[in-house]
Amino acid sequence: MAIKRKQGFANAENLKTRDVKARRIDEEDLADRLSELPDHVILHIMSSLPIKEAVRTCLLSTRWKDLFTSISNIELDGVLRNKALRNRFMKFSDGFLSLRKDISVDRFRLCCGPGIDHRKINEWILYAVRHGVRELDLIFQIRSSETRHFTELEFTVFTCKTLLTLRLFNLPSLVLTIPTHCCLPKLKVLHLTFLKFSDDESIRRLLSSCNSLEELLVQSCELSNLNKLSVCHPKLKRLTINGGHIDPICELEINTPNLVCFDFGYFYCEETRLSLINLNSLSEARICIGFIAKIFSNYCNDTASAFDLMRELSCVQSFHLTGICLQIQAMLQSPSLIPEFPNLTSLKMGACYAGWENMLVRCPCLETLAFELEDFGPVDWYTPKKDPSCLQHHIKAIKIFALKRKHVEFQLVRYLLKKAGVLESLTVEIKSVTKREQRMMSKNICALPKASKKCHILII
Repeated sequence: MAIKRKQGFANAENLKTRDVKARRIDEEDLADRLSELPDHVILHIMSSLPIKEAVRTCLLSTRWKDLFTSISNIELDGVLRNKALRNRFMKFSDGFLSLRKDISVDRFRLCCGPGIDHRKINEWILYAVRHGVRELDLIFQIRSSETRHFTELEFTVFTCKTLLTLRLFNLPSLVLTIPTHCCLPKLKVLHLTFLKFSDDESIRRLLSSCNSLEELLVQSCELSNLNKLSVCHPKLKRLTINGGHIDPICELEINTPNLVCFDFGYFYCEETRLSLINLNSLSEARICIGFIAKIFSNYCNDTASAFDLMRELSCVQSFHLTGICLQIQAMLQSPSLIPEFPNLTSLKMGACYAGWENMLVRCPCLETLAFELEDFGPVDWYTPKKDPSCLQHHIKAIKIFALKRKHVEFQLVRYLLKKAGVLESLTVEIKSVTKREQRMMSKNICALPKASKKCHILII
């Protein structure tokens, strides 16, 4: 018995030894295979790593030790609280750029917090521009007292002839002044986030200098210095303006004949004039408007501007409508004021507005319908007087998000299942309930009568 036990231990030790040797062989084999990869593949792998990790990795092999000097994607992150770490970061960045070979920069991403020497920042950006940078991301989290040092930056960046993509992110303390000789002939993508524009002419000058621009994002920018924000561009395909408040005196004009996708989400006052012109190529739109009157209790019932807005968007194929604009809510309850959407196949409503069925009546080809009940669920339920034709004959997929344990929401689901004659799928997301309540709600929904025998119900 003792002999068998010893033999068993010996076999186990032999197996363990063989496993260790096998792992060593596999690791050595893997290292050899990595070394056999061509330099351009190794460089591609290194470019996906943070710059410090890429440098450390290159030092692991004598063959790779100089490869880091050819990395074309550079990412420098200098948001550091400790002064000693900031000094080390500046020293490392200077050293890395000085050792780098004289080759072009594909992507340069610089993120700087308070305490980083502004002269260093300007030098690093100038390095990227002089080396033909194509994609430039600048993220500044700086103190208001430090913003005065960035006039040189503005002239350097906005006269770069090689830029294809430019992303600027900063707190509104930095007022963006565009130089007179701004010229970005190849720029296709421009993202402006948390910036403040100096005046109307500055933003107009910027856009007019980007002859090849196809995508523009204005995110959470301060517009109080502007009398008019004008986006007029013949080649623009994607436009996003959202995340802030339009000053009462600000006029917003959008004239983009080749625009395909439009995302607009702002709070605006009743004095604000919103003009949408030449949107004939538009296929996808998302509108989120929070209406602010002079006095919050002053409800404005003028639906003319809401009608103009919807009419300019009536050619879209996909439409996401949300927000608490009283004018839009009033328009939905007046069927004669809703324009027809002949091309619309996908509609998502960020609330179950009173009069939602009137919107469906004006969408004869609708195939996908979604309700997002997170913030604004239905208050009261009433059975629509007329069943929308698209619900009976065209809609194949319905999605309801953030369904809670409310009788009125359950009535909405009941009505849709009962009237959707060709429905293939109903997806319901249940939120803010216990697991037991969710099981009960799921059971009740699945037991509802369905007009379509092909309908599959998914509860998430």
